Amino acid sequence: MGSLLQFFETKLGRILRYTVSTAIVVAFVLLVDWRELTRLEGRFAWGPVLWATAIAGITTPLHAIRWRLLLVAQGITLPFAWTHAVTWIGTFYNSVLLGGLGGDAARVFYVCRDAPQQRTAGVASIGLDRLIGLAVLLAISLAALVGKLGAVVHEPELQVFALISLGVLLAGAGAGALVLYLPVARWPWWLRSRLGEKRIILLEDMRERTRSSPRAHVSALVVCLIIWLLDFYSVWLLASGLGLRLPFLETCIAVSVAYAATALPVSVGGHGVREGALLFTLGVFGLISAEGPERDAALLLALLVWAVTMIWSLVGGLVLLAWRPASVPAPLP
Repeated sequence: MGSLLQFFETKLGRILRYTVSTAIVVAFVLLVDWRELTRLEGRFAWGPVLWATAIAGITTPLHAIRWRLLLVAQGITLPFAWTHAVTWIGTFYNSVLLGGLGGDAARVFYVCRDAPQQRTAGVASIGLDRLIGLAVLLAISLAALVGKLGAVVHEPELQVFALISLGVLLAGAGAGALVLYLPVARWPWWLRSRLGEKRIILLEDMRERTRSSPRAHVSALVVCLIIWLLDFYSVWLLASGLGLRLPFLETCIAVSVAYAATALPVSVGGHGVREGALLFTLGVFGLISAEGPERDAALLLALLVWAVTMIWSLVGGLVLLAWRPASVPAPLP
């Protein structure tokens, strides 16, 4: 990792990074058939669509606030402007790399570059950020599924999703409780021997930092809940602008399935997988049909969800090209 970071900070490495990033941004702009998009005018109400787009954009600064809380909890006091810019850059890379995990890789790069003495704590904050996001998403989807228990009983697909969500939540809660409340010195000997003394010290330090800042982690959970509710509301508004009157609970479940599917490394940025999972789940609920005007509106909904995602990811690409970080302060020891 160290040699890779050093290469990226050389003149050749910077040229390579900016060349590749510029090429990706330009490619996405050129791949969109703008004439076809103009022909969609009149097929949806602009008011709800513009509001949905704006609401979706609000979530990125909230992501930055959530990550900032977790960074500070780990003793890393990089400026909020830094966190904000890197979060936008991560949004861009989430759309151009496999499985929607490119943003995490970008954040790891910048943390390791700008807080080299606390790389492990920085990576831990990113891992916690990802886990909190997934846990809250699954918790919301389970709550919504309980509210639609009658439909779940008759739909095997929803039963599978409910069982997977419940299993992941229980496993995550169990693992988290074990890590937080069981000192590293009491972990199985074979695991401690593989980790080595240096890593054990680092892990114990991270464990104590996490335990000593419950307020920061509770705040991160609350911010995460707001983020997901805004995402759900954004999709609901897009559907409303198309004349699709979707119940909000079903929308929450469908969007949860869609975003959970993007974690699978089977597509670039989850494009196609996210939209397909969204339409599939709405179809399971019987909210869209396989033919007729309703089908066209559903396909247009998938297109608008993709377009909103790409609009804000391209903003992240512009931040990547324009951002010139000031010197960052040394992290706390």
